[in-house]
Amino acid sequence: MVLRPTEHGFALHALLEGGDQSGLVARVRPADDGVWSTPLPADTPAADLAQWNVEGLSPGTLYQYEIRGSVGPGEPPLLYSGSAVTQRRAGEGFVFALISDTHIGSNWAFTNQGDWCTLGAVARAVGEARPDFVLNLGDMLDFHDFGFNDPPPDAMYTRRAYRNYRVLLGDTLGNAAHFPVIGNWEGEDGWFSSDDLNRSRQQRLLYMPGPLPTTYPQSGSPAEDYYAFTWGDALFVVLNVMSYTPTPHLLSTGVGAPDDWTLGREQLDWLSRTLAGATAKWRFLFIHHAVGGAAGDPENSAYGRGGGQAAYVGEQARIHQLMLDHGVQIFFYGHDHVFTDMTVDGVHYSAPGNAGAIWMFDAAITGYKQFWAEPGWARVAVRSDAVQVDFVSTGGRTIYQYSLP
Repeated sequence: MVLRPTEHGFALHALLEGGDQSGLVARVRPADDGVWSTPLPADTPAADLAQWNVEGLSPGTLYQYEIRGSVGPGEPPLLYSGSAVTQRRAGEGFVFALISDTHIGSNWAFTNQGDWCTLGAVARAVGEARPDFVLNLGDMLDFHDFGFNDPPPDAMYTRRAYRNYRVLLGDTLGNAAHFPVIGNWEGEDGWFSSDDLNRSRQQRLLYMPGPLPTTYPQSGSPAEDYYAFTWGDALFVVLNVMSYTPTPHLLSTGVGAPDDWTLGREQLDWLSRTLAGATAKWRFLFIHHAVGGAAGDPENSAYGRGGGQAAYVGEQARIHQLMLDHGVQIFFYGHDHVFTDMTVDGVHYSAPGNAGAIWMFDAAITGYKQFWAEPGWARVAVRSDAVQVDFVSTGGRTIYQYSLP
């Protein structure tokens, strides 16, 4: 997996099936240059993980890398090869991919979770599009086998689910950096006990890391669950609505209301500072669902469904005003398992379908007047003079598209 790409480097993160990772080495080279770097030894954050921090690279450049086995007589055996792009500077165009609601659990045999065939098909299509990076809008994981939004009872379940998710994304992770968003099925809901929340959080930090607070100038959370970065002419701001809302929201059994979702004071202040200091032409927010709800019925509204219909509900009204004040053009979100786009005061609220969830929600649940209830992903092309968003089905059909001139 490629992660934390900057102008001058990126990290490589290898999940091992077995064996001793201490002798593994990685090396890189520009894609148009045949000279490999000096082999880099691996860090070992866990018994089944190896990680390399590659530095001293050039901005906006495609690099090849390879991971080889223990040093011995002759050339060490090649175990994996892939590619990564360093952070692009202003003026450079690029493509990124959005997926959401993969819902992959720890047990392949459990039926009430995301469809691994769907995620595999989406991953292959994303890989063929050659994006610079992939951003998952949350509900990467699924723990329906333990109840409805209940925390997994042991860290091994979270670890297995992240491993399964990585296996299903396959080579796409090895050739495009990955950025995660926290959803309500990651085991990190704010109404869980600190032990339950941290149990899953620690596994995410090991098996699905995000940017560190020091990775980008925009900083972020020490828990790597909200952060921001620029890429080309765009600012990307990733938010976490789940871990800082203390009231349970569990559909018919929850006590939460549509207007009591929150980012928490610290995250909201950070968002305000980040947008106030923005200089990029294009500005996007990414979150699992709006910080409010306005769906097809009271229960689903309290559950955070509805996207742009909730633009003036609760704390989302403040975030919506921040977007208007600071020129944010798109609010990307997941949670509702359908493709939809609506504009509120000129801001697009866009949901890029789902990449695995087996539950497709109709208008009675979401309240949407226009939507497409099928799995897929979104392809976003960013240039200095325009942005184009394409909703793409698993069959490769462009369902809907819009552009920002």
